[in-house]
Amino acid sequence: MKIKEIMSKNVVTITKGCLITEAADLMRKKDISCLVITCGDIIEGIVTERDVLRKIIANQKMFNQIPVSEVMSAPVVTVDGDTGVRDAVNLMQDKHIRRIVIAKDEKMTGIVTESDFVKLLREIKI
Repeated sequence: MKIKEIMSKNVVTITKGCLITEAADLMRKKDISCLVITCGDIIEGIVTERDVLRKIIANQKMFNQIPVSEVMSAPVVTVDGDTGVRDAVNLMQDKHIRRIVIAKDEKMTGIVTESDFVKLLREIKI
């Protein structure tokens, strides 16, 4: 099975100049756990709920003035949509990441998260 078969195509993005409060609010409103940071078609980073907790709240920083660029993880690990699911899982484990961006010719086409793998396992009823 190819990773593009289970990816979410509607990836929510934000720019690195936005404040982390805007990012957190957008994640809450969309009920998602991460945002991909882009500049046009260029993938610049990723910010997750965990990033906000670990880098801002745990360090007691005043996050109402912190841009996403100070919290995002970069570079973003990407794979082509034709990558096999098993290979994508292995890469995520090797890199200790919970999300992987799917890209073709450096343009984002989707994202896969741990939740997508759980859904897949439920569907194949192992």
